[in-house]
Amino acid sequence: MDFWKAIFGLVKRRLIGPPLAALALAAATLVFFLMPTTYVSTASMVLTTPATGGTLPSDPTKPLGLTNPLLQFSDGLRVTAGILILSMNAPEVAAELGVLPNDTTEITINDGRTNPNLLGISTNGPFVYVEVQSRSAATAQDVVVKAKQRVRRELTNRQQALKAPRSTFISIVDVVPSSTPEAKLSGKLTAAGGTLFLVFLVGIGIAYAMTQMRQGGRSADPARPSEGGGGPKEGASGAAAFSDAGAGADPLTGYPRVDTREAAEGPFHDDPEPLVVVIENEPFAHRDDDAGDTIVFMRASGRDDHEK
Repeated sequence: MDFWKAIFGLVKRRLIGPPLAALALAAATLVFFLMPTTYVSTASMVLTTPATGGTLPSDPTKPLGLTNPLLQFSDGLRVTAGILILSMNAPEVAAELGVLPNDTTEITINDGRTNPNLLGISTNGPFVYVEVQSRSAATAQDVVVKAKQRVRRELTNRQQALKAPRSTFISIVDVVPSSTPEAKLSGKLTAAGGTLFLVFLVGIGIAYAMTQMRQGGRSADPARPSEGGGGPKEGASGAAAFSDAGAGADPLTGYPRVDTREAAEGPFHDDPEPLVVVIENEPFAHRDDDAGDTIVFMRASGRDDHEK
């Protein structure tokens, strides 16, 4: 949650969000106009049988009745359409039409499954669909015309190779003639949208990283000693050598510091006067050595003295 709050905060900043959005929009516009335009031309055809049907009468004097070709679609026509589609997708046929590998011109020949208008009926009819994409409108239309001629020639050659009677030849007619090439903008819009998203995302990422680096530098402990050494320097004041609680040894006597501000135990706990400690070199009466330290506790006012 904190991450997304930081991201939204960066976007709302006047010096980050609006300039970054303008930069992403400018980059997307540039990509849209720099990408080449693709033109698409299509054609749809269907196979039909002759009006006399696919058979000849055994007695020439008794001809068969005539039928409507639009009522004679059968599995045989769909199989023939499949044969034509397979033969047209051969690499040598594409080269004959002027479509080379790794070229900017692409050709698609199928039963209409890639055409939304034929998607629902392509499984019921013997359709042959041709689609050409090229960066040149003239090239796209020219290849479609050549492909249609090549399909018709392929159908005729195969029927002649099988020695089918001429009167029973399957014909192929246009459902939708060769269309005028149209500019296809989906590729350009996709590239522009991807550029817009990428530039904005990278910019926000850089701004977030820089913000985190600055915050990390500010949160570093400035009082931490350097690697060269630690502790107070020589000649510093005595107050810096001891903690705030008064711990440490007295530099004059060598004895531990005593905080007289706290309540003390003994006969002077109720006396607000300061306590003076005097050290004298006098022998103890009960000791055999010649000298000793005598510690005398007395009040500054001199009202009560206590010797130990």
